[in-house]
Amino acid sequence: MRRHVDTARFRIWILILGVWILTGCISKAPLLEEFPAEALREVQKVPYRIVEGEHLTFSIRWLGFEFGTGEIKLEGIETIQDREAYHVSMRVWSNALIDLVYPVRDEHHSYIDVEHFHSLRYEKVLREGRYRADEVMVYDQDQHTAVYESRLNGTKKQMMIPEHVQDQLSCAFWLRYQAMKPGDHVHIPVNADEQNWDVEIHVVYSDRKKIGDLGTFDALRIDPSANFQGVFIRRGKFWGWMSMDDRRLPLLMQSKIPVLGSVNIVLVDYQPRLLEGSAVEAVA
Repeated sequence: MRRHVDTARFRIWILILGVWILTGCISKAPLLEEFPAEALREVQKVPYRIVEGEHLTFSIRWLGFEFGTGEIKLEGIETIQDREAYHVSMRVWSNALIDLVYPVRDEHHSYIDVEHFHSLRYEKVLREGRYRADEVMVYDQDQHTAVYESRLNGTKKQMMIPEHVQDQLSCAFWLRYQAMKPGDHVHIPVNADEQNWDVEIHVVYSDRKKIGDLGTFDALRIDPSANFQGVFIRRGKFWGWMSMDDRRLPLLMQSKIPVLGSVNIVLVDYQPRLLEGSAVEAVA
Protein backbone atom coordinates (compact mmCIF):
# COMPACT_ATOMS: atom_id res chain seq x y z
CA MET A 1 0.00 0.00 0.00
CA ARG A 2 2.86 2.35 0.84
CA ARG A 3 4.26 1.87 -2.68
CA HIS A 4 1.00 2.94 -4.32
CA VAL A 5 0.66 6.00 -2.07
CA ASP A 6 4.25 7.13 -2.74
CA THR A 7 3.91 6.61 -6.49
CA ALA A 8 0.69 8.62 -6.57
CA ARG A 9 2.39 11.51 -4.78
CA PHE A 10 5.27 11.28 -7.23
CA ARG A 11 3.00 11.50 -10.26
CA ILE A 12 0.93 14.40 -8.97
CA TRP A 13 3.62 16.65 -7.52
CA ILE A 14 6.36 16.18 -10.08
CA LEU A 15 3.85 16.65 -12.86
CA ILE A 16 2.77 19.80 -11.07
CA LEU A 17 6.25 21.18 -11.26
CA GLY A 18 7.17 21.39 -14.68
CA VAL A 19 8.37 18.42 -15.48
CA TRP A 20 5.58 16.91 -17.46
CA ILE A 21 7.71 14.00 -18.38
CA LEU A 22 6.82 11.88 -15.48
CA THR A 23 4.94 8.73 -15.02
CA GLY A 24 1.66 9.96 -16.32
CA CYS A 25 -0.54 8.30 -18.83
CA ILE A 26 -1.24 8.07 -22.51
CA SER A 27 -3.52 10.78 -23.80
CA LYS A 28 -5.15 10.41 -27.19
CA ALA A 29 -3.23 12.64 -29.62
CA PRO A 30 -4.63 14.03 -32.85
CA LEU A 31 -3.24 12.74 -36.13
CA LEU A 32 -0.42 14.84 -37.55
CA GLU A 33 -2.27 15.10 -40.84
CA GLU A 34 -4.83 17.29 -39.09
CA PHE A 35 -2.29 20.07 -38.60
CA PRO A 36 -1.04 22.57 -41.20
CA ALA A 37 2.61 22.56 -42.22
CA GLU A 38 3.44 25.54 -39.98
CA ALA A 39 2.38 23.46 -36.96
CA LEU A 40 4.96 20.78 -37.73
CA ARG A 41 8.06 22.81 -36.95
CA GLU A 42 11.03 21.34 -35.13
CA VAL A 43 13.59 22.51 -32.60
CA GLN A 44 17.28 21.77 -32.86
CA LYS A 45 19.40 20.19 -30.16
CA VAL A 46 21.11 22.81 -28.01
CA PRO A 47 24.19 22.36 -25.77
CA TYR A 48 23.66 20.81 -22.35
CA ARG A 49 23.86 24.00 -20.33
CA ILE A 50 21.62 25.18 -17.53
CA VAL A 51 21.39 28.95 -17.67
CA GLU A 52 23.22 30.66 -14.81
CA GLY A 53 20.69 32.15 -12.40
CA GLU A 54 17.73 30.28 -13.93
CA HIS A 55 14.68 30.55 -11.67
CA LEU A 56 11.22 29.42 -12.83
CA THR A 57 8.05 30.12 -10.85
CA PHE A 58 4.74 28.30 -11.39
CA SER A 59 1.17 28.80 -10.24
CA ILE A 60 -0.61 25.52 -9.41
CA ARG A 61 -4.33 25.76 -10.12
CA TRP A 62 -7.21 23.40 -9.55
CA LEU A 63 -10.57 24.14 -11.17
CA GLY A 64 -9.36 27.72 -11.70
CA PHE A 65 -8.40 28.22 -8.04
CA GLU A 66 -4.74 28.73 -7.14
CA PHE A 67 -3.84 26.30 -4.39
CA GLY A 68 -0.07 26.32 -4.50
CA THR A 69 3.20 27.62 -5.89
CA GLY A 70 6.21 25.84 -7.30
CA GLU A 71 9.68 26.96 -8.21
CA ILE A 72 12.66 25.40 -9.96
CA LYS A 73 16.07 27.01 -9.84
CA LEU A 74 19.76 26.43 -10.38
CA GLU A 75 21.49 26.63 -7.00
CA GLY A 76 24.99 26.49 -8.50
CA ILE A 77 27.68 23.99 -9.48
CA GLU A 78 28.99 21.61 -6.81
CA THR A 79 31.36 18.64 -6.65
CA ILE A 80 29.62 15.26 -6.38
CA GLN A 81 31.59 12.01 -6.62
CA ASP A 82 34.62 14.08 -7.71
CA ARG A 83 32.65 15.44 -10.65
CA GLU A 84 31.19 18.86 -11.37
CA ALA A 85 27.42 18.79 -11.04
CA TYR A 86 24.58 21.24 -11.50
CA HIS A 87 22.62 21.52 -8.25
CA VAL A 88 18.99 22.06 -9.25
CA SER A 89 16.21 22.46 -6.69
CA MET A 90 12.44 22.23 -6.92
CA ARG A 91 10.09 23.40 -4.18
CA VAL A 92 6.31 23.11 -3.92
CA TRP A 93 4.16 24.68 -1.24
CA SER A 94 0.44 25.07 -0.69
CA ASN A 95 -1.18 28.45 -0.05
CA ALA A 96 -2.54 29.64 3.30
CA LEU A 97 -6.08 28.34 2.71
CA ILE A 98 -4.97 24.84 1.67
CA ASP A 99 -2.57 24.82 4.63
CA LEU A 100 -5.62 24.66 6.89
CA VAL A 101 -6.56 21.20 5.60
CA TYR A 102 -3.52 19.71 3.83
CA PRO A 103 -0.29 21.70 4.12
CA VAL A 104 2.37 20.82 1.56
CA ARG A 105 6.08 21.69 1.81
CA ASP A 106 8.06 19.57 -0.65
CA GLU A 107 11.71 19.91 -1.69
CA HIS A 108 13.58 18.04 -4.42
CA HIS A 109 17.29 18.36 -5.17
CA SER A 110 19.01 16.93 -8.23
CA TYR A 111 22.74 16.88 -8.93
CA ILE A 112 23.35 16.59 -12.68
CA ASP A 113 26.74 15.70 -14.13
CA VAL A 114 27.91 18.76 -16.08
CA GLU A 115 29.71 16.71 -18.74
CA HIS A 116 27.38 13.75 -19.29
CA PHE A 117 24.13 15.36 -18.09
CA HIS A 118 22.87 12.36 -16.13
CA SER A 119 21.95 12.23 -12.45
CA LEU A 120 24.58 11.66 -9.76
CA ARG A 121 22.40 12.24 -6.70
CA TYR A 122 18.76 12.96 -5.91
CA GLU A 123 17.22 14.06 -2.60
CA LYS A 124 13.63 14.65 -1.62
CA VAL A 125 12.07 15.97 1.57
CA LEU A 126 8.27 15.72 1.61
CA ARG A 127 5.88 17.28 4.10
CA GLU A 128 2.34 16.56 2.90
CA GLY A 129 -0.32 16.64 5.60
CA ARG A 130 0.88 14.09 8.13
CA TYR A 131 3.04 12.26 5.62
CA ARG A 132 6.81 12.63 5.90
CA ALA A 133 9.68 11.46 3.70
CA ASP A 134 13.38 12.26 3.67
CA GLU A 135 15.19 10.16 1.06
CA VAL A 136 18.42 10.09 -0.92
CA MET A 137 19.38 8.22 -4.10
CA VAL A 138 23.07 8.05 -5.00
CA TYR A 139 23.77 6.96 -8.58
CA ASP A 140 26.97 5.23 -9.66
CA GLN A 141 26.69 5.74 -13.40
CA ASP A 142 29.90 3.80 -14.12
CA GLN A 143 28.78 0.65 -12.27
CA HIS A 144 25.07 1.10 -13.16
CA THR A 145 24.02 0.82 -9.51
CA ALA A 146 22.17 3.09 -7.11
CA VAL A 147 21.85 3.21 -3.33
CA TYR A 148 18.60 4.34 -1.73
CA GLU A 149 18.56 5.63 1.85
CA SER A 150 15.75 6.87 4.08
CA ARG A 151 17.10 9.50 6.45
CA LEU A 152 14.04 9.00 8.65
CA ASN A 153 14.46 5.32 9.53
CA GLY A 154 17.92 4.47 8.18
CA THR A 155 16.67 1.96 5.59
CA LYS A 156 19.15 1.31 2.76
CA LYS A 157 18.73 -0.55 -0.50
CA GLN A 158 20.94 -1.14 -3.54
CA MET A 159 19.54 -1.60 -7.03
CA MET A 160 20.61 -1.77 -10.67
CA ILE A 161 19.97 1.21 -12.94
CA PRO A 162 19.98 1.71 -16.73
CA GLU A 163 22.82 3.52 -18.46
CA HIS A 164 22.60 7.32 -18.14
CA VAL A 165 19.57 7.09 -15.87
CA GLN A 166 17.84 10.31 -14.87
CA ASP A 167 16.04 11.15 -11.66
CA GLN A 168 12.59 12.70 -11.26
CA LEU A 169 13.92 16.21 -11.81
CA SER A 170 16.98 15.83 -14.06
CA CYS A 171 14.86 14.10 -16.72
CA ALA A 172 13.02 17.35 -17.40
CA PHE A 173 16.24 19.26 -17.92
CA TRP A 174 17.58 16.54 -20.22
CA LEU A 175 14.43 16.74 -22.34
CA ARG A 176 14.72 20.50 -22.71
CA TYR A 177 17.96 20.19 -24.68
CA GLN A 178 16.91 17.55 -27.22
CA ALA A 179 16.21 18.05 -30.91
CA MET A 180 12.50 17.37 -31.40
CA LYS A 181 9.85 17.68 -34.07
CA PRO A 182 6.16 16.79 -34.19
CA GLY A 183 5.69 13.06 -34.53
CA ASP A 184 8.85 12.20 -32.58
CA HIS A 185 8.88 9.80 -29.63
CA VAL A 186 11.69 10.42 -27.14
CA HIS A 187 12.58 7.79 -24.51
CA ILE A 188 14.16 8.63 -21.14
CA PRO A 189 15.34 6.10 -18.51
CA VAL A 190 14.10 7.46 -15.17
CA ASN A 191 14.61 6.12 -11.66
CA ALA A 192 11.78 7.03 -9.27
CA ASP A 193 10.37 5.48 -6.11
CA GLU A 194 13.12 2.83 -6.18
CA GLN A 195 11.97 1.67 -9.60
CA ASN A 196 13.28 2.12 -13.14
CA TRP A 197 10.85 3.58 -15.66
CA ASP A 198 10.94 4.01 -19.42
CA VAL A 199 9.38 7.43 -19.90
CA GLU A 200 8.21 8.11 -23.45
CA ILE A 201 7.56 11.63 -24.68
CA HIS A 202 5.33 12.07 -27.72
CA VAL A 203 5.89 15.39 -29.48
CA VAL A 204 2.46 16.08 -30.94
CA TYR A 205 2.57 19.42 -32.76
CA SER A 206 3.86 23.01 -32.58
CA ASP A 207 1.77 26.14 -32.17
CA ARG A 208 1.70 29.65 -30.75
CA LYS A 209 0.76 29.68 -27.07
CA LYS A 210 -0.18 32.70 -24.95
CA ILE A 211 0.97 32.33 -21.34
CA GLY A 212 -0.69 34.93 -19.12
CA ASP A 213 1.25 38.17 -18.78
CA LEU A 214 4.47 36.59 -20.08
CA GLY A 215 3.37 36.88 -23.70
CA THR A 216 3.04 34.49 -26.64
CA PHE A 217 5.58 31.75 -27.36
CA ASP A 218 6.28 29.36 -30.20
CA ALA A 219 5.77 26.06 -28.38
CA LEU A 220 5.72 22.28 -28.70
CA ARG A 221 2.81 20.20 -27.38
CA ILE A 222 4.24 17.22 -25.45
CA ASP A 223 2.44 14.15 -24.10
CA PRO A 224 4.16 11.77 -21.64
CA SER A 225 3.64 8.10 -20.92
CA ALA A 226 5.55 5.66 -18.73
CA ASN A 227 6.32 1.97 -18.82
CA PHE A 228 7.40 -0.11 -15.83
CA GLN A 229 8.37 -3.70 -16.64
CA GLY A 230 6.14 -3.75 -19.70
CA VAL A 231 3.07 -2.21 -18.03
CA PHE A 232 1.86 1.20 -19.19
CA ILE A 233 0.68 3.59 -16.49
CA ARG A 234 -2.76 5.06 -17.23
CA ARG A 235 -3.84 7.19 -14.31
CA GLY A 236 -5.22 10.36 -15.79
CA LYS A 237 -4.25 12.45 -18.78
CA PHE A 238 -1.17 14.66 -18.81
CA TRP A 239 0.18 17.03 -21.42
CA GLY A 240 2.37 20.11 -21.55
CA TRP A 241 3.77 22.93 -23.66
CA MET A 242 7.47 23.78 -24.01
CA SER A 243 8.87 26.90 -25.67
CA MET A 244 10.82 26.38 -28.89
CA ASP A 245 13.55 28.95 -28.23
CA ASP A 246 16.93 28.06 -26.74
CA ARG A 247 15.49 28.20 -23.21
CA ARG A 248 12.97 25.38 -23.76
CA LEU A 249 10.79 26.78 -20.98
CA PRO A 250 8.06 24.54 -19.50
CA LEU A 251 5.18 26.94 -20.16
CA LEU A 252 2.01 25.13 -19.23
CA MET A 253 1.21 21.71 -17.84
CA GLN A 254 -2.32 20.35 -17.78
CA SER A 255 -3.80 17.18 -16.39
CA LYS A 256 -7.01 15.34 -15.72
CA ILE A 257 -6.51 13.13 -12.69
CA PRO A 258 -9.15 10.76 -11.30
CA VAL A 259 -10.81 12.22 -8.19
CA LEU A 260 -8.79 15.48 -8.38
CA GLY A 261 -10.10 16.54 -11.77
CA SER A 262 -8.30 19.20 -13.81
CA VAL A 263 -4.98 20.59 -12.57
CA ASN A 264 -3.10 23.32 -14.45
CA ILE A 265 0.46 24.42 -13.76
CA VAL A 266 1.30 27.73 -15.39
CA LEU A 267 4.65 29.47 -15.69
CA VAL A 268 4.24 32.94 -14.16
CA ASP A 269 7.84 34.15 -14.03
CA TYR A 270 11.27 33.18 -15.29
CA GLN A 271 14.72 34.66 -14.72
CA PRO A 272 16.89 35.76 -16.39
CA ARG A 273 14.53 37.03 -19.07
CA LEU A 274 17.13 37.11 -21.86
CA LEU A 275 19.93 34.67 -22.63
CA GLU A 276 23.38 36.20 -22.90
CA GLY A 277 23.98 37.33 -26.45
CA SER A 278 20.40 36.57 -27.46
CA ALA A 279 17.40 38.71 -28.29
CA VAL A 280 14.95 35.85 -27.86
CA GLU A 281 11.89 36.92 -25.90
CA ALA A 282 8.20 36.23 -25.85
CA VAL A 283 5.89 38.38 -27.94
CA ALA A 284 3.69 40.48 -25.70
